[in-house]
Amino acid sequence: MNSWSQRHSSDLKGHVKYHLQKYLSKNLGKISLFGLCVIIGAIAEPMLSGDRLAVFAQTCVKPSSLQNFLNKVTLGDDHLTRYAAAASEIENKRLEIFRTAKNNPNWNSVANLAESQQTKVCDLTNSPEFLQSLCVQLRSYSEEAICRYGFTAKEFNQITLEQIQNPRLRSLIQNKQMQLRSSK
Repeated sequence: MNSWSQRHSSDLKGHVKYHLQKYLSKNLGKISLFGLCVIIGAIAEPMLSGDRLAVFAQTCVKPSSLQNFLNKVTLGDDHLTRYAAAASEIENKRLEIFRTAKNNPNWNSVANLAESQQTKVCDLTNSPEFLQSLCVQLRSYSEEAICRYGFTAKEFNQITLEQIQNPRLRSLIQNKQMQLRSSK
């Protein structure tokens, strides 16, 4: 390229860049306001129509950075801390619900049935009503905690499986959980 075309090419790039910046600076407020209205509308519409699950699904944070986990990229400190916190909260709720279930007079027969079928009590078909409501409560709480800490259920479950198979990762998560408990 000769010097004339290089100079005019850079002039054209600078001219386009200048006008683009000028347009964005004048209209950024309108663009941002429009985007905010779209987001509020997407969240508020299901609230008004009573679709609570749709609201929860739309407001749940689903970070794309964890998609790297699928490719076996090392989890960062923030991911481990958030996972440890979510897992601890879920485990505390599970223990609370377990204590409640054990106080029910039908608990022993339900526990024996689950053991004979080699399944979890919440996975039993035709379980008693007291157990169904407790299991629904635990599932709902778990979904909310997973979302609150910025994971999808799939991402959270993948980390759970990985830490079962990887003693080093399991140790890191347990250390994070101990740090979180001691900071409270």
